[in-house]
Amino acid sequence: MGTIAKILIVEWDTSCAEILWNEVRLAGHEPLAAFSVERAAMLIEQEHPQAILLRWKLPDASGLSLINDLRTHAATSRMPIIVLGEDDGGEEECVRALDAGADDYVKRPFGIRELIARVQVVLRPIEHREVRRRVAVETLTMDFDARRAFARTGEDQQEVELQLGPTCYRLLRFFVENPYKVLSRKDIIENVWFGSPVKEGIVDVYIKSLRETLDPLQKSLMIETVRGAGFRLASVVDMARARELQLAQQEQAPLGTPAGVPVARPTPPAQPRKRVPAADDQPRNGAGSPVGSGGGVRNQPVLVSDMSAAVEKIRHLQALLQRKTEENRLLRDAVDGGGGKPMSSGALASGGHKNKRG
Repeated sequence: MGTIAKILIVEWDTSCAEILWNEVRLAGHEPLAAFSVERAAMLIEQEHPQAILLRWKLPDASGLSLINDLRTHAATSRMPIIVLGEDDGGEEECVRALDAGADDYVKRPFGIRELIARVQVVLRPIEHREVRRRVAVETLTMDFDARRAFARTGEDQQEVELQLGPTCYRLLRFFVENPYKVLSRKDIIENVWFGSPVKEGIVDVYIKSLRETLDPLQKSLMIETVRGAGFRLASVVDMARARELQLAQQEQAPLGTPAGVPVARPTPPAQPRKRVPAADDQPRNGAGSPVGSGGGVRNQPVLVSDMSAAVEKIRHLQALLQRKTEENRLLRDAVDGGGGKPMSSGALASGGHKNKRG
C-alpha cells in the first residue's frame, strides 16, 4: 500500500459520490466530498488534497472553471485532476478538459477499478516532484512548480517569460524532460494527452503553436521534425553540424552522381592490369580494332568499382557500336547502289575493297 493521500470528490449526484467515497477509502486513501464548485474551493484551501475527482457539470458552475482557477495559482498549479465526463460527452469535451489543465479524463459510464487505478497513476509522480523543480536546456529554463518557462535572449542573456497555454506547457515540459531525443506522436499523446483518443494531426497543430512561442530561442533551440519518426528538441548548432555531415555523405555517395561530375572519394586502384595473358589481347568475334585506346585490353570484361567509371565505359562502348553500325550501313548502300557510282568521302577503306569485289 502506498502513502495515504487526500482525494477530493466533486460530484453533485449523492449516490455516485457515496460509491466513489467508499471505493477511495477501500483503496487506502482519505476521501473528501464536495457537491459544488464553491464548496470544493473551500475544501482545497483548507485540506490541501493530493488529487481531485471532478465532475464536468456541477450545479453552480462548470468543472472547467475550477480547473482554470486551480492552474492559475502556484500552490495548486500541479494538483492532479481527473475529470469525470458526462454520458453524452464526446471528444470535444475531453480535449477541452485536457487543454484546460486536467491530468486525465474518464467518460461515463466508467469502471470503478479503472478509476481507482487512474488515481494511483496521477499520485505516482508526487514522490519525485521535490527532485527537479527547475530545469534548463540551452537557453530555455522551466520552473515546474510555478508552471512557467523562461528564455534567455539577447547579448545580456536576460530571461523573458514565454506565454504558454496548459497543453503547450505540458508539451514543452515533455520535450525538456527528454532533450535531444526523438519523440513519436504516439509518445506525445500518451504523455501530454495521457493516452486520450486524440488524433495525431492535433499533435502537429500544437507543435506549430509551440514553435511560434519558442521563436526567441531560434538561435539556440528549436523543435526539429525527424521524418518518419517524430520530433526532437535539438540544439541549432547540432542541427547545423548534422546537415554538414549529411551533405558530405551525399557528395561521397557514388549512386545517383551525374556522369562526369567529380566525387570526393578515394581513387580506385589503377584500372590496367599488367599481368594479363597475351591470349586475352586477341580480337573476339572477328573484331578488328581494340575496345579501348592507348594499348588497353581488347574486348575484355572490365571490373569497375566506381559507378561514374562504369557509366563512361558503357557510353564508350555505345559510341563504338554506333560507329560500326554506321560504317556497315555505308558499305551496304555502296554495294547495293552499283559499282559505277563513286563512294562518298565518309566511306572507309574497307568499303572500297568490297566495291572492288562487287
